[in-house]
Amino acid sequence: EALAQAWKGGGTFDLWERTILDRQAEAERLIHLVRQSNEPTVLAQEVAEGLGLLEGLTYSHWSGERRDLVDGADLASLRIRKGSLSEAERLEIESHVSHTFRFLQRIPWTRDLAGIPDIAYAHHERLSGRGYPRKLAEVEIPVQSRAMAIADVYDALTAQDRPYKGAVPVDRSLAILQEEAREGALDRGLLDLFIEARIYERTARRS
Repeated sequence: EALAQAWKGGGTFDLWERTILDRQAEAERLIHLVRQSNEPTVLAQEVAEGLGLLEGLTYSHWSGERRDLVDGADLASLRIRKGSLSEAERLEIESHVSHTFRFLQRIPWTRDLAGIPDIAYAHHERLSGRGYPRKLAEVEIPVQSRAMAIADVYDALTAQDRPYKGAVPVDRSLAILQEEAREGALDRGLLDLFIEARIYERTARRS
């Protein structure tokens, strides 16, 4: 459109060239922002704000229609700061813990197993208070749930039956668990026991 206006206004070739170079620089910047948003890191605030330049940009479809270059849903996905899930998608996935808790509560457990619903309910909680679904503090998380959290993360990392990811090697998985413990998410004492007693090898023998 800018080129057409320049032509109609009797613009010079220099104006045409400058307009093309400006558009090229803008396109390269937008491509760079999109690539940055797809990096497996926490999205920087300036990148998220820069992606706003994509709003309102359109292109000529082969049908002759003007269409959005990036639709609202795709733009929202690009602006996700961490991971690949939107807030609504993350909450939907996290809700499985509450569903499981309600299901387990309906089972007539024997007295020695009566705590299983509460143990399972807290196994996605983290000592840092950043777990889900209740964001429990460290003192509120049962020791059984802390142990289950370690086993759950290890299983998720090393599982070979997940269609969306490959299995992570054992040594790398243990290193990730140790990093989680250092950051205050997992119980360091229980993790030390898990590693020193080589409890993870029992899973390997059963698989």
